[in-house]
Amino acid sequence: MAERLMSTAAGSDAEPGRRRGGVLVVLILIAMALITVLVLGGSYALHAYDRSHVISVTCTVTAAEGDVGSSSSGKGIGSSFEQVEISTRECGPLVLRRGVTAENKEAIAGRLEAGGRTRFEIGAASFRFRELLVSVRERVVVFGFRQQR
Repeated sequence: MAERLMSTAAGSDAEPGRRRGGVLVVLILIAMALITVLVLGGSYALHAYDRSHVISVTCTVTAAEGDVGSSSSGKGIGSSFEQVEISTRECGPLVLRRGVTAENKEAIAGRLEAGGRTRFEIGAASFRFRELLVSVRERVVVFGFRQQR
């Protein structure tokens, strides 16, 4: 009888530890799911917000160059597209993709480089968080530009 009481008492002591471990596993799984949703949904939300909240920013262009960008998915599927990479003094690195073709990318880059001060149309969220985006190798996309005279 004493032996039976001891095993019951030992089982009671072990049960709270198991419960804490189970709760910890559930919390870790919830955190991982939340991070996944934020990363995948956050990118989509940022781009959607940018499309509906475009601001004009004037920057001094220090260099511009035609380039080919690419995208890829988790499965390795992707595409390539023409773009102009722009370096600016005040706004950091920018990229123009809209309206850029293989035939006109060098001409656009030449216009930007020669223009000096340029007014860019950029999504408000991307511009505000541009340093963070650059640190995670994400480009700040320009929707359009107009040179200042």
